[in-house]
Amino acid sequence: MFFPRIFFLACVSAAIVATAQEDNEPLPEPPNLPPREAALDTLFSIPGTLPDLQAALEKAAAEGVPLQSRLEARFIYHVEHNDQQGIIALLPELEKQKSGFTLDESEIFSTREDFLAVIEFARAIKALTEKDNEAFKKHITEALWLSPNQASAFTPYIEKMRLAEHIKGTVFSYDIQFPALSDAKPAHLQVYTEGKAATLLNFWSPWSADCETDTMELAELEPKLTSRNIALVHILISDKTEIVSEAKAYLGGLERVIPGPQLMDRPKDRIAHKLRVTDVPTVVLIAPEGKILFHGKPTDPQIAQILETIPQKAAPIDSPKLPDGQ
Repeated sequence: MFFPRIFFLACVSAAIVATAQEDNEPLPEPPNLPPREAALDTLFSIPGTLPDLQAALEKAAAEGVPLQSRLEARFIYHVEHNDQQGIIALLPELEKQKSGFTLDESEIFSTREDFLAVIEFARAIKALTEKDNEAFKKHITEALWLSPNQASAFTPYIEKMRLAEHIKGTVFSYDIQFPALSDAKPAHLQVYTEGKAATLLNFWSPWSADCETDTMELAELEPKLTSRNIALVHILISDKTEIVSEAKAYLGGLERVIPGPQLMDRPKDRIAHKLRVTDVPTVVLIAPEGKILFHGKPTDPQIAQILETIPQKAAPIDSPKLPDGQ
């Protein structure tokens, strides 16, 4: 992960708060920090907006915070806000700082290699946006080699690239049956999707910590799905007895069940595996011809944007051929 020193301080603060809450004691008053430390504290608290960041940077500069530290704070801001373009724009400054880097002026890195890894990471992000997979692999591998302790920050981008490659080469077939959640009887997917402009498959599990959030997000998407003539199909990720029982109990306890058939993935030749669903909740938007239009979290704002591009009418599905291996 990034910024081990800052993370350590955050953990200590969290422990203090947790202890005070357990003992029903008032939280300690924040220390009256010297101006320079206060400026650093504000800078590395991840400002909410770019204007806030700029204000914090100006205050830090006025208090004598080194360029190295300010550059690190900018990098953290773009990482935490998932701003890939911001990371790419910062790359020339990171590369320029390479010769002048010193641990004495670093607030987040424990070794020089950690900083060099960040440069390689930024280069990898740039290659990823340019769809240069070979360059991405080269730079992300170098980043991992330089700083294995930051692997948790690097590896999601590796999975993102692999997913993009997988989606590009995958054609989904609607000619398939799933067991129904209610009674495990076979249910043909085409019954629910024929004539629809697209189909949104919702892979879920009651064991997911985000199950409730997933339900709320789908509830917000429902009017858009209806207006765009898009089928919504729920697929429980497992057919294990305990998960099925908890899934039924969860659905039964909802004040309002989200429309759409409730199915289970197959015990063999799972669709979740074919679509590279590695985490739940995950939604996959599929065109009538089998092209994957979106693959990600229901909380991703991109899904709503893509839904707006779907034509409201679609030709009936003509029992497409199964892809190789299905």
